[in-house]
Amino acid sequence: MIKKIKNFYKKIPNWIKNKYLISGFLFFIWISFFDINSILTQIEKRKEIQKIEHDVQYYSDEIKKDKEIIKILSQDSLTPMLEKHLREKLFFSKKNEEVFIIEKK
Repeated sequence: MIKKIKNFYKKIPNWIKNKYLISGFLFFIWISFFDINSILTQIEKRKEIQKIEHDVQYYSDEIKKDKEIIKILSQDSLTPMLEKHLREKLFFSKKNEEVFIIEKK
């Protein structure tokens, strides 16, 4: 058994037996997968950053929409834009008028 191990060790090229190569390879594996700042952790953090950037864009768009609504509602008179908003978004109706709400599923 020991002769087999010695023969196997002799067959391995010298550049693979190099202690610096082995330690460098082990260091690379450790940094890549097991360290606190590993590649896997960086990928997860990048996905989280992209999700947050998407949320920021979404809320910025919502703020713009709300500002437009505030602008419409801040007017004193009943303009066609205000009437349209009240009818479509808040479902207001005129006298003797029925409003039907159709929801898509």
